[in-house]
Amino acid sequence: MRRVALTIAAVLLVGVGGWWSVRSAPEPARPGQTGVGPPEMAPGIGGADLAGRQSGGVAWHSLPYFPQTVWRETATLNQRRFVTWSIDTRPGGRYLLQYVCVSLGELHVRVLRGATKGWSKSVSCPGPFGSVQLVAASDELSIGARRLNHRHVEVALQVVALP
Repeated sequence: MRRVALTIAAVLLVGVGGWWSVRSAPEPARPGQTGVGPPEMAPGIGGADLAGRQSGGVAWHSLPYFPQTVWRETATLNQRRFVTWSIDTRPGGRYLLQYVCVSLGELHVRVLRGATKGWSKSVSCPGPFGSVQLVAASDELSIGARRLNHRHVEVALQVVALP
């Protein structure tokens, strides 16, 4: 009887300890937050489900995190038109645009405006992690992404400020 009572007590202590640990853990950083100040991300405009606004997904965890990240987003592109995002930049600043898609399909990513040189790329998904270095021409960088075929595409993108 004593052994049963100790086993029940141990199970209860482990359960309460686990519950307390989960409840007292700090809230994870939300997508687009760099940990300092308010989030610097703009919502996507177009045909997308913004998975990055919730708990994220496989695509979210496929991107490396850097302290200099100024914008981060995941989305499921469910239409063929461009989903666009605007990111605050400083003219002449160097930035790294990183992207990855993890579901089957085809993806097209493009810098729409705000960079000194235009850039666009189409990739098959799931595809390799990709990146391109950009120099901001204005105080706002506009990035677009769209699927190229009938499949929904889960994509993660981020912009990292370079020194």
